Amino acid sequence: MSNERATVSRRDLLSLIGAVSGSAAMYHAMTSLGFASDSGYKGPIKLDGDPKGASVLILGAGLAGMTAALELRKAGYNVQILEFNSRAGGRNWTLRGGDTFTELGGFKQTCEFEQGLYINPGPWRIPYHHRALLDYCKRLGVTLEPFIQLNHNALLHASRAFAGVPQRIRDIKTDFQGQISELLAKATQQGKLDEAVSKEDREILMLALKSWGALDGNYAYKANLISADFRGYAKDPGGGLNAVPIPGEPIDLSDILKSRLWRYLQTFALHAFQTTMFQPVGGMDMIGKAFAREVGNVIRYDAKVTRIQQDDRGVTVTYTDLKAPATPQQAKADWCVCTIPLSILSQLPIDVGDRMKAAIDAVPYTPSVKIGLQFKRRFWEEDEAIYGGISYTDLASTTPAGACFWAHIFSTAPMRMNSHRCHQPNGWPGLSKSAPAFIRNTGPNTRTA
Repeated sequence: MSNERATVSRRDLLSLIGAVSGSAAMYHAMTSLGFASDSGYKGPIKLDGDPKGASVLILGAGLAGMTAALELRKAGYNVQILEFNSRAGGRNWTLRGGDTFTELGGFKQTCEFEQGLYINPGPWRIPYHHRALLDYCKRLGVTLEPFIQLNHNALLHASRAFAGVPQRIRDIKTDFQGQISELLAKATQQGKLDEAVSKEDREILMLALKSWGALDGNYAYKANLISADFRGYAKDPGGGLNAVPIPGEPIDLSDILKSRLWRYLQTFALHAFQTTMFQPVGGMDMIGKAFAREVGNVIRYDAKVTRIQQDDRGVTVTYTDLKAPATPQQAKADWCVCTIPLSILSQLPIDVGDRMKAAIDAVPYTPSVKIGLQFKRRFWEEDEAIYGGISYTDLASTTPAGACFWAHIFSTAPMRMNSHRCHQPNGWPGLSKSAPAFIRNTGPNTRTA
């Protein structure tokens, strides 16, 4: 039998780090080993072919439908869009003071926010890796601003841990990373990973752990100026006779584990939520409005599609004008681009094969809720210096003086607003007394309700 130590692939090493310390640690290790990469949008769409006057009927004036219309018309096709709503943008929309909205069940709501405040009922942030959308925003003149996703000064709250006192994200994150890094460094030093890591990779890993975990020269995580550079100070550096900083005391790993506050940290590491994030100045519907300025002349609003037929000669779509629904109308084209949500499309008579119909019917949709509240003052900024980001708590929304700017609920069961997360429109603070779930903190330049 060979006495040589087995050396696994770097892929296995990264999987090991991910299993022990999570995706953020794995990505850091990938960067250290030179394996982190990013894919990019390749530029404006260039459609080939000779349309020769071919017509395309697009169902839905959301961003997908209007993008198709913009590019197909540029390529020479005759384009028409049928849109159910009286506005363009689809899910990409914004509600402001004075706006009304009638839900599917018939209940009508009126937004009573003050001037300049708004809520985005649909999407409300653009990740940096949505390069196509960012490119269209640039081309169409949509002004963007940063969306604060991660704020290390925001709060994490567990009602049964730390005597109910909220903890800053930076403290939980830094202390958790530091002590996990210390444990992994000890295991590496003691030869526990010799069979999984080559000597070269072990040296790189130790350097990465020291950097990522803010470890000292002995690969220990302690209260010192190294850890304080990440988690903050008990007494900040300054000038004068008493300028010497005092490092903050780390939270014990056992307390962090028992509090389960670590579970909220993964949100910020998820690819869909990684910084940098952007948002249009003035509301997400600025994107839909920009597209509508380009293709608005081919959009027929208030058109409710009731049937889709197709044969060798083309496509026929039957629809009703919601302002004059008595007489059904038809639109014909050589081709059809359908962007109707599958939850709606599955209810319509359409000429497709059995397998396609089964696929449309099988796609599930999860119920969701979003809530926007307006407060008299931005207390998350004034009292807690929280400018943007997300705070978390496990308290139910029935607690007194709840302050929830935007609450998200995703569930297939009957929904009750409790533990999860509340947004603080670019700021939320006083979780030390009471709060709802998932709070997004809006920053000083973000005009959201």
